[in-house]
Amino acid sequence: MGPRGLVFTAFLLLVAAGADAHGDKQALEQPPDFDTRVLARVNDAVITGRDFHRAFDALGADQQLMVRRNVRKFLETLVQREVLYQAALRAGLDRDPDVIARLADIRRAVLSQELLHRERAEAARAAPPDAARRYYDAHREEFTTTERISVSHILVKTREEADAVVARLRGGADFAALAQEVSRDDASRDRGGRIPVVYRGQMSRELEAAAFALTPGQLSGVVQDADGYHVLVLHGHVPAAPTPFESVRTSIERRLAATQLDQHLKDVIATLARQAHIEMTEGALGDVR
Repeated sequence: MGPRGLVFTAFLLLVAAGADAHGDKQALEQPPDFDTRVLARVNDAVITGRDFHRAFDALGADQQLMVRRNVRKFLETLVQREVLYQAALRAGLDRDPDVIARLADIRRAVLSQELLHRERAEAARAAPPDAARRYYDAHREEFTTTERISVSHILVKTREEADAVVARLRGGADFAALAQEVSRDDASRDRGGRIPVVYRGQMSRELEAAAFALTPGQLSGVVQDADGYHVLVLHGHVPAAPTPFESVRTSIERRLAATQLDQHLKDVIATLARQAHIEMTEGALGDVR
């Protein structure tokens, strides 16, 4: 076996030993009798299709793809794992106190993960089928696009200046060129006064009332607010509109599932903790850093 094969074997051995088997994985494509097939023998032990299947399910999606490309290599990996396991037993490692403690930790983790997995499945089954629709109907504002406009403005200091701007515009002056010439608004002057997107609530009360009342292409009169005197021209107006339910259904379902699962697991753990006798020694961690 070359270096790449060794890397493949070592990596998959580690992953198969420590991965969570309940991720979002693809099922192994297999014939009906695969689980009962004897795929290999190592001394008195046999490796069956069920063993292969279980080890495959424990891998992540990327590692599963590697296995699909070379299933025989993965069987060789399982054979090597069994060889190592039998050698460890002959060496008495199963009686080593540290190994026994580590195995107990692994057993505890696997059983805890399996309980959580089953609780996840129970929470998913308990979710009302119309939950997404009911959430959508109850939170319409969340799925409604905000009304917005595109506008240009010229800001000057006095009413006389503003009246002069209006007169020049009605006489045929170019709005953008005039804004670059006389506007006091540093943020928009170099863009010819253009403000590409303005949502309701972003402008002063006086400007908003005037701007949102215009029709595209219409020039306003003089509008005064705390900043000075404005002259506006509207380029476009997009009214508020609801996003169709089917466009957001999947995202709502995912959000609700995550929220409900989180709450369900918190409730389960809280209930189990209340039923258990728990004592935490005060001060036991006081000198731990």
